Amino acid sequence: MEQLLRIALAFALAVIPSVILCRLVMSLGIVDAPTEARKTQAAPVPTAGGLAIALSVALAISVDNELIRGEFNPLLFVVGGGALAALLVGVADDVLGLRAVVKLVALAAIGVGVAWFSLRPDVFAPWPGLDLPLPVWLAIAGSALWLLVVMNAVNFMDGANGLAMGMAAIAAAGYCVIGAVVGKWDVAVTAGALTGGLCGFLVWNVSGRLFAGDAGALFVGAVLAGLGLEIVRARPDLLLVPPMLLLPFLSDVLLTLAWRAKHGKKLFVAHRDHSYQIAIKAGLPHWQVSFVHAIWAMNASIVAILSALLARQIPLVLFVLLLLVSTWLHMKIRRAGVENGLVGKGIA
Repeated sequence: MEQLLRIALAFALAVIPSVILCRLVMSLGIVDAPTEARKTQAAPVPTAGGLAIALSVALAISVDNELIRGEFNPLLFVVGGGALAALLVGVADDVLGLRAVVKLVALAAIGVGVAWFSLRPDVFAPWPGLDLPLPVWLAIAGSALWLLVVMNAVNFMDGANGLAMGMAAIAAAGYCVIGAVVGKWDVAVTAGALTGGLCGFLVWNVSGRLFAGDAGALFVGAVLAGLGLEIVRARPDLLLVPPMLLLPFLSDVLLTLAWRAKHGKKLFVAHRDHSYQIAIKAGLPHWQVSFVHAIWAMNASIVAILSALLARQIPLVLFVLLLLVSTWLHMKIRRAGVENGLVGKGIA
């Protein structure tokens, strides 16, 4: 019961400051102008709401630890350090506009740094009884790649009001439950604080009055990826649970990139080829697109939680099923987009 109260406290300590801090961030004058092909807003909108999310999460965790005086997993400080570094890269991009290659290299370096400081699984366990020890270099490389992919996936999906951060809030809540299920209460408390910070931000974001910016998307992506690594480090048999939880992000981004590569499109330029962008170009309002994605994120979270509860062969089976459904839905939307001239070769 005490641990559940800690989670509730972390959520409450984050959500209220997040609402207030978001309002303050809106007065900083950092705006997101519709200057790129992937932008969907008609006018400049205040951005860098990620600063408010990060500050509220840090505040909640600090106060929670001060009140409870419990032991805090030092590896979660590594998650925080990586998320802070990602936040700073995002702020630089929001303010200065970094080149895509420069940002990619910076994020890759952050991923390697986080994995280097022991935030990595030492065992590869895709199937019960099949536990393969990982060489340090391979564990670092795999963990860094996971961090890099998740950070970019969250950032790429942050293009509609309430969509990416709404899915991230649902994923964070999923991590909260999974952390409790497997006895990783430090993960659960951190995820609870992130859920609160995101919910406070969504008060402003759903209506399109404030964006998270690259700062927010990269920060949130780093925390979600880091929590996944800590879950797998503690429970190697749950290797596929974090990818399952974040599949609504990963499937769309990776399948879109694969489609662009197949059609000879540049991978490091702004575009509007994601499934949610196809839906928006078809005339669906942001709230409806975001609502559908939230339902999909809830389904993924429920399946991931069930996988963590049942373990054994269940995570692999459910991951494959969820991946097949996700791929089918993505292809169906893309096919409809191509048939209606909303996406295709030469179309932004």
